[in-house]
Amino acid sequence: MYGSTFAINLETDHVILHGTEDESAGVILRGSVVLDCHEHTKVKSIVLKFQGRSKVSWTEGHGSHQRHYKEERTIIEHEWSFMPHKRKAYHLSEGIYKWDFELPLPGDLPSTIRHDLGQVYYRLKAVAERPAFSMNYTAKRNVLLSRLMLPSSLELNQSVVISNEWTDKLSYNISVPRKVFSCGSPIPIFFDLIPIANELTVRSISCSLKEYITLSTQEHSKSEGRVVHHTHDHHFSNASDRWTTTEVLTVPSEQAIQSDLHSDLIKIKHKLKFTVSLMNADGHISELRAAIPIIIASVAPEEEANELPAYEDAWKSMPYDPVLIASLIASEDPLPWWQGVDLSRVPSYSTACASRRLYSFSGSLPAYDTLVLPSRATAT
Repeated sequence: MYGSTFAINLETDHVILHGTEDESAGVILRGSVVLDCHEHTKVKSIVLKFQGRSKVSWTEGHGSHQRHYKEERTIIEHEWSFMPHKRKAYHLSEGIYKWDFELPLPGDLPSTIRHDLGQVYYRLKAVAERPAFSMNYTAKRNVLLSRLMLPSSLELNQSVVISNEWTDKLSYNISVPRKVFSCGSPIPIFFDLIPIANELTVRSISCSLKEYITLSTQEHSKSEGRVVHHTHDHHFSNASDRWTTTEVLTVPSEQAIQSDLHSDLIKIKHKLKFTVSLMNADGHISELRAAIPIIIASVAPEEEANELPAYEDAWKSMPYDPVLIASLIASEDPLPWWQGVDLSRVPSYSTACASRRLYSFSGSLPAYDTLVLPSRATAT
């Protein structure tokens, strides 16, 4: 076999931030760049770049009045130089060369999103520069970034209720069990309707899940909404002094709906909207309209809501400290709890599977005191 194989390996390409933008301590992106030389190879430099980008693009108007809006911004970027550039090429013998890397990602990064009008994405690109007349080696990996609410979040544990009396005709209570839902999960909506006016009847109840997106550039913004799911129930008795029912609205798959997002260029939010159609004694039709804002999360909260974190995951619930994260990103030193750890003692995934042994290396777990944020002196 001739040539070389160049690749980026990741501990995981789906990175999950735990907690809101204010709560999350961030997460560590870990991996390695591997160059497998099948023969003697010359290389002038090897660099790896991580970049997060946000961009929007849309058109408004028609004909001569048509105008295109476009903007792109860098959210985060970092570069590693594994083999610094020099005039004379490095001569690499046949064999496998590996460079490990890790990068603290801030807890306030926006989640990955791909929309027809805009996107947020994260990408790694490694380049091995070759001498003249030799083709460079290039490797790319996309990183999917999602956010998961902490089990202690009020949005996961508290129901949302709207209760009122409507124009002396109807007293109503509408509630959902929590505020956060994920793709494919059912949303039970409870209705308790008590008529005040005589001979008032419920004709139907409609429930809609609506998605709102706002796109922004420095000079202009655009907002639009769309219904992603809808239900309609008209099975109500004419003679009743109270109506109670639970309507179930299912969140569509991730191909049909976006998760909530708050970034400089793209903002996405969701609402449950209700319409209760009523018939008065004189046959006149009235409509009660109400709405409840909810959060569509990219990761199902039920998966971890009732589980305590493992010891090695305890740092995920640390408060987000932007100054600490910035210093970690700028530093070339390994993270505090990795000082003195010999990574060569840790077997590869394939080796561990082949040996059928349970490997445990307590040295990779951080000490308790390393989980505590260092205090910072403030001038008085």
